[in-house]
Amino acid sequence: MIRTFLTLAFLATWCLVPGAFAAGDAPALEKQQWPFQGLRGSYSKDQLLRGYTVFTNACMACHSIKYVGHRDMMRAGFTEAEVQALAKNLDMSIDQKLLTAQDDQTAIETFGKVPPDLSLINKARAGLADYTFALLMGYSEDPELIHHSFPKGLPEGAHYNKAFPGHAIAMPNPLTGPDLVTYHDGTPATVEQMAKDVTVFLQWTAEPERVERQHMGLYVLIYLVLFTLLAYVTKRAIWKDVKGH
Repeated sequence: MIRTFLTLAFLATWCLVPGAFAAGDAPALEKQQWPFQGLRGSYSKDQLLRGYTVFTNACMACHSIKYVGHRDMMRAGFTEAEVQALAKNLDMSIDQKLLTAQDDQTAIETFGKVPPDLSLINKARAGLADYTFALLMGYSEDPELIHHSFPKGLPEGAHYNKAFPGHAIAMPNPLTGPDLVTYHDGTPATVEQMAKDVTVFLQWTAEPERVERQHMGLYVLIYLVLFTLLAYVTKRAIWKDVKGH
């Protein structure tokens, strides 16, 4: 009876939320290994700074991160002096959010729509961080590849992207080639490296508390295991005395 109930519950959930189990017409995404994943996941201050550099130089012309400002980066280990310097380079205060200077009207005239805010983008798309990375790496100008998906040519103003559902995306490729930025730590700014770094930065903006939550989860699991063992030993001791009578 219980097994039948669980089976029916699973099937009902699968029918009600098909997107959780099937990507529909969305291209398959290659699974990436991210440093923030797992119980021992973490954010590297250097990688966050590299991702911030890519975002502010290649993405912020069109996109905003409206929930995060420079002061918030102190949660990731940056000092107040460091975030003051970063904000000053953008002529911003440390309490201002990372907002694009592009107004909505200009965006609509250029792209046909207002580019989305990227604060929560890694949580808002199926595939999460893997999708963001695949999208940044998915641009192509291969005529055969484009012709296969669009025999009559790409729609006007669209760009081909292997990871984007439908493969026609309004956003131009933000990472057109290597060395678009210069990293503070001398890391080569390849397209793949820039895509990984900015993806990690966007994961942090979406979940700045993720690492703390994961570590807290580990402590909770340890506590539950110890509590269970203690409860079992106590139960054995109590019932031993009861059975003795």
